[in-house]
Amino acid sequence: MRGYVVVEGHGETDAVQNLLTRLWHDLGLPYVHHWATPIRWNSLHRQEKLRAACNLIRGKGDADMLLILRDADLEDDCPKFRGPEAAAWVKDENLPFPVAVTLFHQEYETLFLASLPSLVGKDWQDDRGNARSGFPAPTAYDGDPEAIRGVKEWLSRQLPSGRGYKPTLDQLPLTRLLDFGLLRQSGLPCFGTLERSLHFLADQQGHAGSVYPTP
Repeated sequence: MRGYVVVEGHGETDAVQNLLTRLWHDLGLPYVHHWATPIRWNSLHRQEKLRAACNLIRGKGDADMLLILRDADLEDDCPKFRGPEAAAWVKDENLPFPVAVTLFHQEYETLFLASLPSLVGKDWQDDRGNARSGFPAPTAYDGDPEAIRGVKEWLSRQLPSGRGYKPTLDQLPLTRLLDFGLLRQSGLPCFGTLERSLHFLADQQGHAGSVYPTP
């Protein structure tokens, strides 16, 4: 079973592939499968761009499922409305495999805020192999992870002086440190949506035209 992923952000391709592979296994979902390297596609909030991305995957000829991930960081980007809206656009394409749409509100790094205790006090190597000093204790965030705009900037301010968070270098190693138990405990809505999306894709194998969430 081959799964495709379309993403929008810089640096998210390797991180998302790692996240999905680990989370699929953690959820105990059936079937042996492979997540292809995510494909970057600009402006997925626009109908014509999303439809074009869907048809690119249709043209691959070997897709068994598709997950569409994007940051919901625009002014009126409420996932409660934009998720079903995007699903309706996908539904109209009548793709020969199941598709799920997930919006990270406000951005991918929201996951790091909700799982911050699993990141504090741990060093990592960036994607260039350079040692990176981690978030010093007692770094903490007590607010709603989805309420903050500029999570990347917030993370940069918590790192040692002279160090800034860089998605292309730090996103993958920090993703490897994510604690799924903490994310579930946090009640982070976008993580719950991602888990439901994966369950949907597993349950709907072989069902052409099925889309999550319900348009």
